[in-house]
Amino acid sequence: MPAFDLRTILLMSAVMPGLVALVMSSMRRNFPRNIRGVGLWALGALLESLAVIVLSLRGSVPDWLSIIAGNVFLIGGIGIWLAGSQRFYGLRPSWRLIALLLVIDASGLAIMTWIYPTGAGRSLCSNVILAYLYGRHAHVMLGFGRKDKHALFVGAMFLIQTIVTVMRIWTSLQASKSAGGLLATDLMQKIYLGCGAFMGLAVTVGFMLVAMNRLRIEFEKQSLVDPLTGLLNRRAFVREHADALQIASRKGGFLSLLLIDIDHFKHVNDTYGHSIGDDVLVDFATRAAAVLPHGAQLARWGGEEFAALLPGYVLHDALVLADSVRLQVSSQTNTELPDYTCSIGVASLQGEAASIKELVRRADGALYRAKHGGRNRVSPAEEMAIASAVASFS
Repeated sequence: MPAFDLRTILLMSAVMPGLVALVMSSMRRNFPRNIRGVGLWALGALLESLAVIVLSLRGSVPDWLSIIAGNVFLIGGIGIWLAGSQRFYGLRPSWRLIALLLVIDASGLAIMTWIYPTGAGRSLCSNVILAYLYGRHAHVMLGFGRKDKHALFVGAMFLIQTIVTVMRIWTSLQASKSAGGLLATDLMQKIYLGCGAFMGLAVTVGFMLVAMNRLRIEFEKQSLVDPLTGLLNRRAFVREHADALQIASRKGGFLSLLLIDIDHFKHVNDTYGHSIGDDVLVDFATRAAAVLPHGAQLARWGGEEFAALLPGYVLHDALVLADSVRLQVSSQTNTELPDYTCSIGVASLQGEAASIKELVRRADGALYRAKHGGRNRVSPAEEMAIASAVASFS
């Protein structure tokens, strides 16, 4: 009866991971290309399910299938999981190592099945390899997925399975306790099989949650990024204002805003076409970003307008930087693009007065004067220009 119970547990534990893997595989087609490794997770789970089914048939099917193939499927599935996680986190998959471990396992099992039969040896051979793969996978998930609670859960599961497998290795060295093979009824074997059965489902579900969380993050990023220029969009820029204000408070309290408009942009679109107009916007974003300092936030404000937050910059410094941006743009030498210039309005406020609404209002007025003053120029907010002039005479 105990053997029947263990076999039933094994068979039941093979079903759910396989079903979850099929769901994950179908979902993978809707994932963006930069989310990689999900397909390998699904394939690994399917191999795991197949391995458990084959292993549970020990004694009912030939040894080459239940022992050799079953363990190769198991180690192959765990290895593919590892490769999937490495690819997911931008690491190089350890394909050569996985292939080497598969060859070592298959060769060792074949020798210890037909040449020098020993169940303890087979258990030791496979479990040493499994313990290594579990530990390696735990390191990847806990190290690179530490910002994701789902990844930490998966990593913890692999760490627990590593510990249990190491304990199983120790018991396999005691031939008398390993004589019953896979379906032995000793306590350690029950713990080993029970933990493995739970881990198969938990890890597969965990992988799916990790992938869904990454997908959610990607969607959030896309909602905050201008698809053409790759800069922050207006919504994200407004959200960044609170952080910029905190940074400014540590640098004297001043927060400056540049509001930038590409001159005669409608003429560029009408003369050269919208494709060239888009290239001009991308070129401007690249040139402006190259001039702005670390910590500045540059965004596409809308249409041909851009905005930049400068924490810690007083009006004079912001005007100097704005003029550097203007010169960088007007001196572009890309022969594939028409010559273009920009006008910039600058506002600078201190403390709680530096709200995004007030900064934009003042910078917009300054931009209006810059454009009506001849374009290709930098203009400070009127109130600030007067205050600056008074300060220079005092």
